[in-house]
Amino acid sequence: MVRSARDAIGAPSRAAEAVLRELGAAGSFLRTGLGAPRSSINCSIGPYRRFGWVRTDLDDLKRVKNLAGGTVNDAVIAAVAGGLGRFLRGRGHSTAGVELRAMVPISVRTADEHGALGNRVSAMMAPLPVGRRDPIDRLEVVSQTMRHLKSSSQAVGARLLTDVTNFTPPTIAAQAARLQSYQRFFNTVVTNVPGPQFPLYLLGRQLLDIFPMVPLAANQAVCFGIMSYNGGVNFGLVADYDSMPDLDALAHDLEASVGELVEAAGSTERTGVGQANGAKGRQQAQAQQQI
Repeated sequence: MVRSARDAIGAPSRAAEAVLRELGAAGSFLRTGLGAPRSSINCSIGPYRRFGWVRTDLDDLKRVKNLAGGTVNDAVIAAVAGGLGRFLRGRGHSTAGVELRAMVPISVRTADEHGALGNRVSAMMAPLPVGRRDPIDRLEVVSQTMRHLKSSSQAVGARLLTDVTNFTPPTIAAQAARLQSYQRFFNTVVTNVPGPQFPLYLLGRQLLDIFPMVPLAANQAVCFGIMSYNGGVNFGLVADYDSMPDLDALAHDLEASVGELVEAAGSTERTGVGQANGAKGRQQAQAQQQI
């Protein structure tokens, strides 16, 4: 705080520009978070939970992400969008033109902060195009949007809003947290954590799988935790017990969504389309980085 005050006195114009820039970033985050569409997975929830899981291979998801020149995280989000789309249609809901929103935690740790203690995590509002049934189309939409969000100030704005709570009186922070019950900033949470790509042991016993569990927020009946470990990727689905009695159906739909993405990646690799799309996506990403 002393350093910031000293900088503000020494260079007031630069300090004012920094304040305006960060306020604009916070506004960008809030604008993207407002107005998440209504869906059957957003309802009042109780204290009890259900848990489901889906397994897949990391190498398969790497082939999938090459379809659009994106990341494994893009492939994960596209798979969740496809699974949710199938699930909602199975419940009798139309998904035509519907795009839900997922809160995706991301690391904002810089290279020189590697190894430092504490979390450096922000968030982005990622699209879940549940209305797009074609797996490649769905993946491309997710990859393009995520590239745009990463190059924008949305993540910086989320981090700023998070940092503000460090200087907020606890009573005000608690009241602000309760607003979550009345505002719908996102429909669900999708968090993908890369784990060790080698087996772990305890007392000579190998750890076989890791299934993450994400806590539910108010009015959100299901969340998706994903973690890779030793060549596999595991989805952990946490849901409200009463409003999601058909969680097994959602897990089945998510598994089918992953399968159709993997199948699409295999067919395009055989025809060479995947490499072309991947190269095109990488060129677009490089161009955006240069801009």
